[in-house]
Amino acid sequence: MPSAEALIVMGKAPMAGRVKTRLCPPLTPGDAAALCACMLEDTVSEMASLRGVRRYLFIDPPGAAGNLRAPPYDAFETFPQRGRNLGERMAHAAEIAFRRGAKAVTIVGADCPTLSAARVRLAFQELGRGAGVVLGPARDGGYYLVGLSGPDTRLFRGIGWGTPAVLSETAERLRAAGTPFAFLPPERDIDIPQDLAAFRAWAKTRRVPACPRTRSWVTSRFAAEAAPFAGAG
Repeated sequence: MPSAEALIVMGKAPMAGRVKTRLCPPLTPGDAAALCACMLEDTVSEMASLRGVRRYLFIDPPGAAGNLRAPPYDAFETFPQRGRNLGERMAHAAEIAFRRGAKAVTIVGADCPTLSAARVRLAFQELGRGAGVVLGPARDGGYYLVGLSGPDTRLFRGIGWGTPAVLSETAERLRAAGTPFAFLPPERDIDIPQDLAAFRAWAKTRRVPACPRTRSWVTSRFAAEAAPFAGAG
């Protein structure tokens, strides 16, 4: 019997010039693609440790889905992303998971390499306790995680994706609809140079071996620098 819980990872194929362009400069397009590859593999590896959960990876561009068959990607059912914007792509992914029998769905991106499987498990627990929606606030005003207790995907329509108002607009829509929702602790995506500088500072003090590929790549890339290239504001 399929699991009643489904995890969706939304990822992008690490193609130079198509990913993490807001990190260029200081990164080159090739650097940005390499970083993207590390973050995607770290995210998939971490989420593969979740037990009793059906796992899906939705990848963009659609033609890249067939290239992710080796471990750790083989722990996921892989689909192409479909939709004109992030909201439509998440709605499409959630619809597939619910159609396949899920009763609770959690969606995460591959932009937050520090995200733990335990945090995702907490999202499922909040849904089990009666939350209709669970949101993981990101430092940029968006969210790194959304959990859903049902297939109503209207939550993803008419939101200003890519703006600092994504989280507040979503929460206001939930309040207006009378939908019970819960927040998780905040996390930080790596999208702009300040995010990368903050991650570097985090990696220097973190002893738990989280996101090893991303940490190793970032440490090696900036090993020769005496100081961060940007403030961690």
